[in-house]
Parts: sequence; structure tokens; C-alpha cells
Amino acid sequence: MKKLLLCAAWLGMSISAAGPVLAADFTLKVSSPTNNDVILKWMEAFEQKLEAATDGAIDVQLFPANQLGQIPATVEGVAMGTIEVTAPASSFFVQYDRRFEVLDVPGLFDDLGHAQKVLSDPEVLDHLEKFGADQDLHPIAAFPHGPLGVLSAKGIDTLAALQGQRIRVAGPSALATGPFSALGAAPISMPLGEVLPAMQNGVVDGLIAGLPVFTTGRYYDVAKDLTVLPESYLIVTAVASQSFLDSIGEDLSAKLRTAAREAITDANAWNLSAVEGVRAVWEQNGGTVKELSAADQKAFLDAVQASLPDAKAQNPSLEDEISFLQSVAARYAAP
Repeated sequence: MKKLLLCAAWLGMSISAAGPVLAADFTLKVSSPTNNDVILKWMEAFEQKLEAATDGAIDVQLFPANQLGQIPATVEGVAMGTIEVTAPASSFFVQYDRRFEVLDVPGLFDDLGHAQKVLSDPEVLDHLEKFGADQDLHPIAAFPHGPLGVLSAKGIDTLAALQGQRIRVAGPSALATGPFSALGAAPISMPLGEVLPAMQNGVVDGLIAGLPVFTTGRYYDVAKDLTVLPESYLIVTAVASQSFLDSIGEDLSAKLRTAAREAITDANAWNLSAVEGVRAVWEQNGGTVKELSAADQKAFLDAVQASLPDAKAQNPSLEDEISFLQSVAARYAAP
């Protein structure tokens, strides 16, 4: 008994010498609709950087793959302050602030690396931080998920094959839906987590998504022919609850925004090679990755341009937002 008491006393002294185990002052939940992709890499880098910068005062908890609900629910949760950060496609924020629609415009970026440079520019990030302010939203990061592709169980070798097909798009904005309507498809806005079973059940024929989504989501189990869309990119925006930022004070809020931006560099560096690997993974699982013919690529971009007047009429801010991004993009364009 005496030995047991001595051991207990020694253990207590050892714990005391190591210092008390301090609980975090704040918990920050981060939601995303996908897994094992650039969004998760950004989340992991954000977690590491923010917890280090705040000495553990903020406990960052990651919830990929719709663990906190489908995209509309998590976006609403951030707006209401019940979720601290969510990182889906930018299209899902258009209903809160029409300015987000500019990130749906094809033709702004020359390639993936160009898109990364433009969206990580401090001037662009400062500008995006103003989006959604009156809805308690505060964008903290933006980065390309990857080139957009279209996949259908019926196959899409040409634009003519889109006729009559029910295609899921990333969001309900005019630019997300307009070009596909003009090309004869029936675009349907649907949370990503619902798409695979919808394809299996014949509710939709296919979907538009960033290329990495098709492999991480194992879409090769329902369709094989993946077609890349020209000059089109899925853009992710990580958006924080403004009420949460207010609750943690200016110092921690500034550290949070800095960590979010620094994490973009880590995520982008990883994603360049990851997107290149998508084709190999897709083909290893029996699929094919195709490019549209030059004529069809032009026809697609013409359909985008044809939809812009209606989009601008519905969204008066769009023209200025396009001009702003074009001006920054020009600085990073290859000579």
C-alpha cells in the first residue's frame, strides 16, 4: 500500500511538472462536401497553421465528405453561425451575394496554374472578403479545385450529345446553367452528395464537376467517358461565419485569416500533380478522358458568351467583377 501511495504521489508530481492540460478557448468546425482532394489538403494545412499560430486557443475540427450535412445545409449553417467554416463550390454562395457568380465565368484563366496565381493574389482575396458581408459570411480562401469535366452514363463525345440530357451543375446561377440550356441539355442544381445515387437511379444522366471529384467519388462505377470542358474551372471558396470571427476577437480573427491564406499555398502545390494524376486513375478504372473537338470547344465558349448578357441583366454587379478579375489575370498571363 505504501508503495502504491508513493507511485501515485510521483505520478501527480510528474503531471504537475508538465503543466496543466489546457482546453481550447474556441472550437472551429470546417465542413466540405468532398474527401481526399485539394479541399481536404487546404483544411489540413489550415488546421495545422491556425492551431500553431494560436497556441491551441482554437481547436480546428475537420468534417469532410458531407459529415455535417449537404452543401445547402452547411452554407446556411455558416450564415446562421452554427458552423464556423464551409468550403464548397463558389456557386452555392450566389444566392447570398450575386458577386460570387463571377467565379463561374469560363475563359478567365489560361490553365490551372494561372487560376491558382490569380485567386491567391492578396488583392483578389481582399476583394472576395467583402462578398456576403450582409449575410454574416466572410470568405477566407479561394482556389481552383480543377478543370471542369462532364460525365454522363450516355456519353458525351460531342456537344450535340448533350441534347436532352439531365446534367447536374454546381449551382443555380445563370452562368452555371445558361450555356448548357442553350446547348439543349437540362441543367439541374443538386448537392454533390446526392449525385451518385441520382445517376444510379436514373434521376440525372450525368454531372459537371471538377476533374478530381470523378475519381475521389468513384464515378467510374456508373459511367466511363469523361469529357473536359474548355477554359472552365471549379472554384472553391472557404467561407467563415462573421459572427464567429467577431466572437474570437480581432487578434485571433486576424490569425485565422492569415492561416487560411497561407494554407492556399500548400493546397495549390499539392493539387498541380494531383489533377495530373486524375487521368491515370480514371483510365486505370476502365474510363476514358476526352477533349472536345476544336469546333465544339469554340461552340461551348460561344454559348457561354451568349449567356453573359442575360447573366449581367440578372446580376448588375457581374460586369465590374469580371473586369476586376480580368485585370488581375492579365498580370499573371504568360508573356
